[in-house]
Amino acid sequence: PPAPRLASTSSTVTGGAAAGGGFFDLPPPVDSSSSTYALKPIPSPPPPAADPSTDSAREPKRMRTGGGSTSSSSSSSSSLDGGRTRSSVVEAAPPAAQASAGASGPAVPVVVVDTQEAGIRLVHALLACAEAVQQENFTAAEALVKQIPMLASSQGGAMRKVAAYFGEALARRVYRFRPAPDSSLLDAAFADLLHAHFYESCPYLKFAHFTANQAILEAFAGCRRVHVVDFGIKQGMQWPALLQALALRPGGPPSFRLTGVGPPQPDETDALQQVGWKLAQFAHTIRVDFQYRGLVAATLADLEPFMLQPDGEDTDDEPEVIAVNSVFELHRLLAQPGALEKVLGTVRAVRPRIVTVVEQEANHNSGSFLDRFTESLHFYSTMWDSLEGAGSGNSAAEASPAPAGGTDQV
Repeated sequence: PPAPRLASTSSTVTGGAAAGGGFFDLPPPVDSSSSTYALKPIPSPPPPAADPSTDSAREPKRMRTGGGSTSSSSSSSSSLDGGRTRSSVVEAAPPAAQASAGASGPAVPVVVVDTQEAGIRLVHALLACAEAVQQENFTAAEALVKQIPMLASSQGGAMRKVAAYFGEALARRVYRFRPAPDSSLLDAAFADLLHAHFYESCPYLKFAHFTANQAILEAFAGCRRVHVVDFGIKQGMQWPALLQALALRPGGPPSFRLTGVGPPQPDETDALQQVGWKLAQFAHTIRVDFQYRGLVAATLADLEPFMLQPDGEDTDDEPEVIAVNSVFELHRLLAQPGALEKVLGTVRAVRPRIVTVVEQEANHNSGSFLDRFTESLHFYSTMWDSLEGAGSGNSAAEASPAPAGGTDQV
């Protein structure tokens, strides 16, 4: 049955020394002499004085944890909640008791920390270290940044990964290490492969494309000539689904024209043309009248309204219905003064029927260093935690519901 709720307790723990039981894996030693931020073991209370009136033959309370010969050691618990020890300090048995059990060596304190408590301390250490860096108190920041790997090692899954990356970033701030920028260019084919793997593993981009396509499809209802301007076409993964939906529309598909905007390639290849060829082959397979144009622009602010108009004069009686689509592109304009206003003016000039915009709510570029650090830590912890729970190979995650509010927070 669960132990009663006590303020503090002490007991004698019996473990099998000769059989290999009763031993603990010691964590790496922590130098606590240089800073008050270092972890220190909780000292055990002194044993009570012997009472002559107490029966000397009375045995202390014992609990068996292993087989074989036994050795005694005293333990002091800070609190007990429902029978689960939150944190405790276990001290080795006296030399006489160790000798009788066949053990040797000096008494070594062992700190046993609860995983949930270590996770809370890990978050507090990350935030405290970021605050110390902001205040340029690098002595305290150095003491904290040394504790982060030890605390992160007790965690698993997404939190361990996030803490490792953020701890490394803080260490670079503390030790003023700035890696030299990589002058080598990433191979375009390898970059496309990485983006394809990201698209397959991350549900958020797929959900954004699905929602935008649904809104565009509803705006194109009953139209015979449609035009989509994509501000960041990349590999064009968003548009096969829309083409297929238009092909299945009652009354037949409309004439579909797509204008894809993309940055210049480091290897000077025409990646936009390759995307257009693939989409044209798919449209021909499902019998959709398809036209494509690729526009290379270093920034969206370089676009002009005439670039988004048809090549020739519009002789058809029915006007062309335009949709403008932007997925994670407009926030890049914030670093350029007046660029966002210029792009919005270009969008108004083409008079679209619908504009679909997908952006993240998290703001990582404003406020103090501590504010940006806290917002980024929350953002990536939420995203990685939801990705960890949605993993196809995690049977436990498949059986449990998704984190509450995870998608809304992202």
